[in-house]
Amino acid sequence: MISLWKTANDLDRLHDLQRATLECYAQAIASMAQYAVAPDQARAAEFRVSLQALEKQLRDSESIDTIQAVETALRGQLRDYQEHAHSRLDQLHQEVIGAAKAMKLFAESVSSNGADHEKQMEQELKHLDVLTTYEDIGEIRHGLQDARSNLAASFEQLRRSNQLVIAQLQDEIRLLHQAIQSERRALFTDRSSGTWNHQKMAERMEELMRQDDPFCLLMVRLRNLKRMEGRYSRIVIEGALKAVLTRFQNLAGEDAMLGRWSEDEFVAILPMEPTNALTLSREVTRKLSGSYAVQENGVAQNIVLQVTSGIVERSVREVPAKFHKKVAQLTETMTQVHSS
Repeated sequence: MISLWKTANDLDRLHDLQRATLECYAQAIASMAQYAVAPDQARAAEFRVSLQALEKQLRDSESIDTIQAVETALRGQLRDYQEHAHSRLDQLHQEVIGAAKAMKLFAESVSSNGADHEKQMEQELKHLDVLTTYEDIGEIRHGLQDARSNLAASFEQLRRSNQLVIAQLQDEIRLLHQAIQSERRALFTDRSSGTWNHQKMAERMEELMRQDDPFCLLMVRLRNLKRMEGRYSRIVIEGALKAVLTRFQNLAGEDAMLGRWSEDEFVAILPMEPTNALTLSREVTRKLSGSYAVQENGVAQNIVLQVTSGIVERSVREVPAKFHKKVAQLTETMTQVHSS
């Protein structure tokens, strides 16, 4: 009897130890997300979202397989983020070096040209001072012609030099605009799928509602994405997501704006009537569900995705709060369907 009691106590203690270990592991993942260094704000935000998802998955885990899947995914996330951070820091380092060289050349060019023209002007002014002592009109006329010719040549050289400086500045401004546009694009892009992120899609919908434009929101949920993430590598998952979005864009049309709404949800903003959007929703569910072949290290991996979809209509003069409520209700309904 004492032995059974001791065994039960040992099991309880081991269970408590297991839960404490999982809690510490989950807290460690949460700390990684909270204190991640952010050389790239957009990528850091995605990294935090991914770690938060892993933390939730770990807390909800009920098997060793799930814990091992979280460990594998965490290692992959850390490796990818380290590579991205190193690449971003190298890029910033090269940009700083390039900007410093350009500014140095610019400063040297301005300084050199300015000094040369100053010497030329001083020489011509001295020459004109000498001409004031001449009494022969012919010599004075000839001297003035020489001074005029030299000043005109100096002015033309200065004009060309200024044009070169302006061209250099315009080129630097163009490169700066390209860098800004690239940063803005990265800020609103979902890294895994390459499409617009939640923030960009939300901003677009708010803009349409301010303009009081009607539209339909088509939401697509990948029902088994989390389960697939435990079975396949990040490369395969990202390849499958991009294939899904390519097919989704073809079905929705060029006028539709696509983006990632949550970890396993994508949305399309459709400028079409609700009846047409409903028909498209059924077609999307049917044609997006199925097998996707993705290449990994030269080997084709087949991943089967299960898709469900639904629509929300935004009518003219509808207040934003009512529309947001309908979107939340659709998300909840699709989640319940997935859980059932």
